[in-house]
Amino acid sequence: MSNLSSWRCRSASWLILLMIASFSLSAAPASPDGTPIPSLQPLVRGLSTWLALRTDYREPPVPEILFENQSRLQQRCFPDFPEQQGILLKGAYDPAEKIIYLDITFDSDDLVDRSYLLHELVHHFQVHHREDHGIRTRGILEGEAYRLQLRWLEEAGVSDPLVVLDIDESTLLIIERCPR
Repeated sequence: MSNLSSWRCRSASWLILLMIASFSLSAAPASPDGTPIPSLQPLVRGLSTWLALRTDYREPPVPEILFENQSRLQQRCFPDFPEQQGILLKGAYDPAEKIIYLDITFDSDDLVDRSYLLHELVHHFQVHHREDHGIRTRGILEGEAYRLQLRWLEEAGVSDPLVVLDIDESTLLIIERCPR
């Protein structure tokens, strides 16, 4: 009788572990506030294909995408500033980790939000093709990301993408010429 009880106990334990493992593998990822985040894989693949067709970059592996609140995004982008800056960040790319960080308010149905995901994907492509393009300044890389973001918005039917992104041509030229 004790062998049967021991077997049942082990079987039940394995069944519970299997259920926990399958739940954790199938559970949707959650944002910092606990709300489920839908998979962005199809959107990322579509945007990556768009980039590959319009640049000389080859599609790199799909990056990990995580969601953060404004405070964390601000700390990530402006680590030397103790206070939040007066700008709203939609996303950031960490080249060392090869991770795209999006604001927790990201809406995959919103054209402008998708354009910011594309912008961060440009940086992901740039990092994966550093050797092919030589050393380029941060301004050139950022300018390229903005130019592709503007082109994508234009192709999506936005009549004045500069207005939508709240940037002007002069500012974009300054960004592109920044030597840092």
